[in-house]
Amino acid sequence: MPPCTHPLAPLASARMPEPSTTANGQWIPTSQLSASGKRYSHSIMEEAPNLLRSSTFSASGNKRQTQRVVDIIVNHREEVRSPLLRERLLAEFVGTFFLVLTVGVAVASKTDMAPVAVGLMLAVQIYSFGAVSGGFLNPAVTLAVLLSRRDKISPQISVLYMAVQFLGGVVAGFMAFAGTETSFCFDYAVMSKSFGTSFEFEMFFTMALCGIVLAAGTSNDAPNQYFGFAIGCSVVGGALACGGFDQGSFNPAVTVGMNLANYANSNSKINPSLGAWFVFISAPFVGAALAAAVFRGTRGNEFEEVMSKE
Repeated sequence: MPPCTHPLAPLASARMPEPSTTANGQWIPTSQLSASGKRYSHSIMEEAPNLLRSSTFSASGNKRQTQRVVDIIVNHREEVRSPLLRERLLAEFVGTFFLVLTVGVAVASKTDMAPVAVGLMLAVQIYSFGAVSGGFLNPAVTLAVLLSRRDKISPQISVLYMAVQFLGGVVAGFMAFAGTETSFCFDYAVMSKSFGTSFEFEMFFTMALCGIVLAAGTSNDAPNQYFGFAIGCSVVGGALACGGFDQGSFNPAVTVGMNLANYANSNSKINPSLGAWFVFISAPFVGAALAAAVFRGTRGNEFEEVMSKE
């Protein structure tokens, strides 16, 4: 009669792989080591603490400040260098260009699905360039990330981001006008509403947009696969909600691009007033500041972690 063996005996007697170690004394399986002895970044959640500790910083600190945004968005299958500044700026330019182009073409086509088209294009561009620049594509979002601190972006880099975002918006505005042979501008008079109505909705719905960027794209909730979709949905929801009261820019780069192109259209029936310029430029920035304040008020653990590491 054969001897009785426990059903888990084969597992207990199986030969386990030999562990290996890195320079910092951390034991990891040999299978996860490259030929040079460096561990591959299979999981960004596992690597994030090491990235924060081992990153090398330039004199201005720009590498550290911009690298963190990218690292929490993407999970690299192998080690790659950080995106160069020119690559990040190009990504912000192109992403903003396609967003504003979609706004101009969708509005010109007079479709009820314009908010959906804009939200989808925003999501696509965020997924395209989030791993390069963070995929802000909006000066108000850039301000919100800057004000949220945590060394996500430096003031110098944020100014450059805003500059290329405005530039991308202007180029896209003129391209939309050239392609559709029509234009529009952002002015509360178009909706026959008051100054205060547009300011309120531009401020609050931009606040919602910036809030989801901070939460889904830059917080400890990341990395995740839904951040681009969630950000796009915030634009769709805001535009659909206030469509009868406000034109729903939520983005100063969109406002500048569309308004300047409208000036170039000799057949335009209305150009934005000074009050409209003030509302559609300043209100999103106020919303960005509010979003950063709420983030700091509700995510205190994020800032405690940063202070403990410093």
